[in-house]
Amino acid sequence: MSPPSGAAPAVADLGGVAVAAGVGLAAGLSVPLAWGVVPALLVGLGAILLVARRGPGAPDPADVAAMPRARRIALAALILAPAIPIVTVAARAVAGVVVAYPAALWAAAPGLVAALVLALTRRTWLQGLVLLAMVFGTFTAGAWGARFEAAGAHARGETWGGPILGIHPFQTTAVLVDGYGPFDLPINDYVEPDGSKGYGPAGLAEALTRDLHAIAELQYAEHGPARAYKAFAEATAVAEELPEVRERLDRPEEQPTQPRLRVTSGGVGRGSRVEFVCPGAPNDPRPRKPDAVMERMCPDKYSSEASAGLGLTGRWTGYTEALGQPRLSLARALGWPRERVHGELRAWAWIALGLVALAALGPRGGAAAGLARWGGAVAAIAAVLSLLLLGPGLSVQVEAWTRPAGWEAPRGLAPWVALLALGSGHAAIAAGTGRAAARWRGLVPRALPILAGTLGLACSLAAATWWTPVLAPPVDLSRPLPLAEAIAGLGEALHRGSGIPIDEAEGIVAASAVALLLGLLAALLGPVVRFAGSALGPRRPVLAGHLALLAVIVPAASLVLSRMSAGGAALLAPAAALAWMAGTGLALVAPGGRRRPAVAEHLLAAVIVVVAGCQALAAHDNRTMRIALGIGVLITLAGLMLLRRVRSASDSATPGPRP
Repeated sequence: MSPPSGAAPAVADLGGVAVAAGVGLAAGLSVPLAWGVVPALLVGLGAILLVARRGPGAPDPADVAAMPRARRIALAALILAPAIPIVTVAARAVAGVVVAYPAALWAAAPGLVAALVLALTRRTWLQGLVLLAMVFGTFTAGAWGARFEAAGAHARGETWGGPILGIHPFQTTAVLVDGYGPFDLPINDYVEPDGSKGYGPAGLAEALTRDLHAIAELQYAEHGPARAYKAFAEATAVAEELPEVRERLDRPEEQPTQPRLRVTSGGVGRGSRVEFVCPGAPNDPRPRKPDAVMERMCPDKYSSEASAGLGLTGRWTGYTEALGQPRLSLARALGWPRERVHGELRAWAWIALGLVALAALGPRGGAAAGLARWGGAVAAIAAVLSLLLLGPGLSVQVEAWTRPAGWEAPRGLAPWVALLALGSGHAAIAAGTGRAAARWRGLVPRALPILAGTLGLACSLAAATWWTPVLAPPVDLSRPLPLAEAIAGLGEALHRGSGIPIDEAEGIVAASAVALLLGLLAALLGPVVRFAGSALGPRRPVLAGHLALLAVIVPAASLVLSRMSAGGAALLAPAAALAWMAGTGLALVAPGGRRRPAVAEHLLAAVIVVVAGCQALAAHDNRTMRIALGIGVLITLAGLMLLRRVRSASDSATPGPRP
């Protein structure tokens, strides 16, 4: 299939980059290091050599049209079936990033420009300039989005204390800011509401502000994370005169107003909050683990009364906590409560699927191809910049990287999804028709993000483990949203390596992640689905392509709701293996290739599909998984029909019996 819109081969290759790097971002941006760095790199290089040997390109549609109908249907099924869970995971990942980092929504502007302009541009140099401008426009949009969010009226979490009643010296309260802490705050003098002795309300606010800033310098200045440092270093406490809190209605008001404290976090967004809790916790800079409600009750009356005397306890009337609110939020626009985070995640996933599907319906899929190349260009340039900026600044304190994945094992196939994506048939179709001289040209940019991720993790982290972003939705609001931990870690590294403010660094990383994931969606729903449609109906390829698009979109939209398969995440490894088998099937269809290695790889890919399916079923044994994996086994068996040699269109002029 030739690249649409007159795209040059170097530009068309970016669609394959979007597929390989997009699956890598959603499932792990490196090969697993459980065996060590050298074995992982050897296996990775072996996979690259294997794909290069058979060629990374897709055959011409004329060769596919010349195949018997049964084999064309088998090839189309091999292409469409793995696209369903991969599309689902990518859409849910987009939703998770947008919910956790609303600044990433600003990436839609350069994406729209790329989709429209690249579809109308045929000159190679102009396409390259547009892509380069849109890549750096994506980075800029993420930074601007972060500034926009920080300027919101309710962007920072706040706490209003109850009325200040006063305490005697050497009593203590404790504070958490953005979930970091708790840290004890001792008061070394009297506190009186009228300021007649010791601290007055204004003096107490100044003392608390100094203490919060001191915590930032002592705990987080050197070792981070930068998000925690910002939360304490930019936190403020002010004294305000607010209306009296009526405790007893049988007594008249003593005074119309009472002094109270308002403490504001330095952080921004949904995770921004200030909590006052019981003192006496260990001095531990890591975020506090979720506690039951009763565990927050102070066990000691003396400590409890200290917090009450300052008005800083939830047991006192008037104490109020307000969480940070995003300025760009679908839930906020629709008036949903904060607790409906699952509904917002699903809605954004459906929006992403719908918008990319509309782009794929355009003439010749030019808009979808533009989105795919934009995502691939972001991945390629981000990988190069990561080697220059992120390598020296990766922090070993990022918990999402330093802990090993619970399901990581050397014999498990799930951690090898990135390599399977590298050799997948989807990447081959998205990159256009391959030629023998162009094998390495298409593989190098696709392999670069995976190799860079492997080397970066192995060389920069204390624990050489695989990066496993959180794919499933959170069980409760105290857990991070999908991909939030990984983006926070990359933002931390970008902040330390380049000096960009932490909010803007996270916005840049989040916008780049959205661009890459949208590029993956566009590559799968655009050229991949159109190629499968032309295989199903070569006489009416447009209608068949639209039907193939529905065959992917409808199940993907349903899988977004699936809890039994974690929204398709549990099917990701078998799907990537099936996509690898589709790549070997394309190599068998393409004329002029070395047939014996392609046959051996096709059989190996079929075995990998079955093994990956068994491992996925052992981890998630339920009805949904059994049905999905049963369909996958049937498609795998049908794909074995491609092993039989058929005459291609280029051989049709040569008389002779069909082999």
